[in-house]
Parts: sequence; structure tokens; C-alpha cells
Amino acid sequence: MVGPPPPDHDAERLLLPQPDGADRSWRLNFDVLQFSPERTGGERKRAGGRLHGCCLGVLGPEDNVAEYYQQQVEMLEGFNEMDALAERGFVPGMSKEEREKLAKSETFAIRISNVANMFLFAAKVYASIRSGSLAIIASTLDSLLDLLSGFILWFTAFSMQTPNPYHYPIGKKRMQPLGILVFASVMATLGLQIILESARQLLSDLALYTIRTWSMTVLENVNSLVGRAAAPEFLQKLTYLCWNHNKAIKNIDTVRAYTFGSHYFVEVDIVLPADMPLQEAHDIGESLQEKLELLPEIERAFVHLDYEYSHKPEHAQAHS
Repeated sequence: MVGPPPPDHDAERLLLPQPDGADRSWRLNFDVLQFSPERTGGERKRAGGRLHGCCLGVLGPEDNVAEYYQQQVEMLEGFNEMDALAERGFVPGMSKEEREKLAKSETFAIRISNVANMFLFAAKVYASIRSGSLAIIASTLDSLLDLLSGFILWFTAFSMQTPNPYHYPIGKKRMQPLGILVFASVMATLGLQIILESARQLLSDLALYTIRTWSMTVLENVNSLVGRAAAPEFLQKLTYLCWNHNKAIKNIDTVRAYTFGSHYFVEVDIVLPADMPLQEAHDIGESLQEKLELLPEIERAFVHLDYEYSHKPEHAQAHS
């Protein structure tokens, strides 16, 4: 809970001069406002769990209260930081030595990155010249942009560290956003150029032929996988073969061929005399099956023997 300490002591303390003799009664002071550790911890947990409720689209009264107290805690922490700045003359944080050490390590990392990018860029330039691939050229330009961004950041940092009060009275702090703006413009221009070149290559006659060829290949393979019927000319050839197979064949009920991968499956229904012995009928059907499977387009043939053709086609329900 937020609550002031006993007013008989702290209210007077706010109006008393500080130990160093300076009268600070005119300053805002939030020392009298304190959060109990239990309250602060509980509200922070609830504020952390508020994210789950927001993701679900549900916010209850307790969530609003937790959000309010969290805002108050962050506000007081900010005020305490400003008090420390007013009292000590600097913002609490890393020491000067720590900042210098961090700056040196960052500079070393940037140099290593620039050297690696230079070697990578040289390798990609060689690969682009040898291959002429737009994909490799785009990757090469990406490496060039990495080098350019590193150079711009180095140049802007160097410019800001070398002030010139005669030419730049207000300093060079704006060099960094200006450099980023230049880099972004170059990157957008190169990206647009790559898009235009890709579109030009795509609309050329070699490109259109490739797209058409591969589209037809894809469509052909899709049809072969779903079991598309063979062309009428191919079915005519199969019917002719079946009719001339044996003089005992009275009628041809069904000739069906459909894709099964890169080859055809064939189903043939032939009509033989009803009083024909089983052995003879079997030999006619088996020999016709073997003859059909000799064709290079056919992977497997099925021959069904029947004695009449007035019934509905075989397996009609399965193909309806």
C-alpha cells in the first residue's frame, strides 16, 4: 500500500534545512511516499501476469489496479533517479573505466566484422562474375551494404568525436541520423534496382519459355498422380488390339486406361462364349494381359472375362 509515515515527524522534516545548510524546502520530495515490499512485489507479479490476460483479451478490475500501481512504482523510480542526479551530479551507472572498456570491446568487434565482410564481399564478387546469377549478385550487394553501413557508422562516430566549434557551433550530434538516412536511401535504391532487373529478366523470352515448360511439366505430373484417363487415340489402339487378339472374343465391354505415375493402368472387359471351358477362357485372358503389358506405356493390365454385356459396367459404384 501507498501511505505516508507518521506526519508529526516527516512533515516537519520536509520543511527543515538540509545538513549542508541549503534550504531545500522548496523542492519536491517523494521520500514520504513508500511502497511496502509485499505490496510492490505482489503488484509487480500481477502486472507481469497481466500480459497473459491481455493476450486472451480479458482485463479485469484487478489487472487495472495492478497496472496503476506498476505505473506508480516506475514513476517513483524515475524520480529517485532524478534525485540522485541532482545530489551527485551524475546518473548512476557504469563508471568511466567501465564505459571505456566497453567502448574498446565494441570497437574491436566492429573492426573484426568489417574485415570479415571485406573477405566475404571479395569472394561473392568473384562468384558473381563467374556465374552471372542474379541470386549471387543480390547476395553480393547485400555484403556491399554491410560494408557501407559499417563505414557510415565509423565515419559518423569519428565525426562526432572530432568537434569543430568554428564550422559546427552546435556540434555534430546529428551526423549519425544523417548517415543512417544516407544508408537507407542507398539500400532502397539498390533494392529497387534488383527488383527491376529481376522483372526484366523474368519477362524475357528465355524466362517465359522456362516458366511455360515447367508449368506444363507440373500440370502433367499432377494429372498423372490423380489418375487421368488416357487419350482417345490410345484407347482406340487398345480396343483394336483386344478385338484382334482372338476370334473367340464376341464383344469388348470396357477398355479403360488411366495414369498411375508415369505409366498407365489398363482395365479390359471382354465377352467370351458362355459354354467355353474355363481353361481355354483363362488362356485367352492371360495371353491378352501379357500382350497389353508389352506396350511401353502400360505398367499393369487387368483383363476381366465375362459371358454377356447387357449389365452395367463393372465397379460402376466405385467410379461414380
